[in-house]
Amino acid sequence: MSTLDTRLGTVRDWITQLRLGNPTTPAPAVLPGSRQTLDMGPGEILEIVHASDPDYQRLISLAEQVFEPGASLIPAMTGESSPLCSVSSSSSYSQADGPWRAADGTPTTHWSVGSSLTHGWWRCVFPASKTAVGYAITARNPYGDSGPKDWTLRGSNDGVNWTVLDAQSGVIWSNSQRREFSLAQPASFTWWEINITASARPDYAAPLALAEVQFYAPATQRILVPASTDYQIEYLADRTRIKRLAAERRLLTATVRL
Repeated sequence: MSTLDTRLGTVRDWITQLRLGNPTTPAPAVLPGSRQTLDMGPGEILEIVHASDPDYQRLISLAEQVFEPGASLIPAMTGESSPLCSVSSSSSYSQADGPWRAADGTPTTHWSVGSSLTHGWWRCVFPASKTAVGYAITARNPYGDSGPKDWTLRGSNDGVNWTVLDAQSGVIWSNSQRREFSLAQPASFTWWEINITASARPDYAAPLALAEVQFYAPATQRILVPASTDYQIEYLADRTRIKRLAAERRLLTATVRL
């Protein structure tokens, strides 16, 4: 009940209908209720149809739901183990190029496999199962073309039985290039491994290298109050019309109150 209702000591029920579409097209589906969340794109219109009542002021509250990339699961490592996880690899070119260098938060350092090898694996093991929806790899600088060409991302809960979560082939890198890869669906495992079967630069003494690796938790949701320039609102006799002006699609929650 709004401030106006409290002051007058009355409760007025509105018949509300929300519908999404263009008024010039055939009538869109009608959604009942005074609060709805709809996916709106540029030029699309949300109509809130109500009983005509000039004695009451209609107030429309708008809020957008924005999904942002989730937090990174691997902390900035200063060695091969931390309270949050540990990393290892099939081999290393030198002690200075150990596997933790691919997770130290510094893209100017890197992990490299043993001399003249064109394949190998890099692992991160968590104390408990972690859910990820994607991962990112950054190539070294210089010699960005020493990045992995063919690989699979695998997950395991015992280090013995593995599930392939993503497969890439024919990937070519430039210096310091960062690429993000999404999983087909969220996955939860304790062991995470990038198993590389081919390098893009097999003729180099240490042909295979990773500057940074990260895994990402599921996206987080943030609620925003949209800018006045994102929507055009018309207050008509028996309805309120909201038109999306901004270019990107958003989940919009519209609430009608007195």
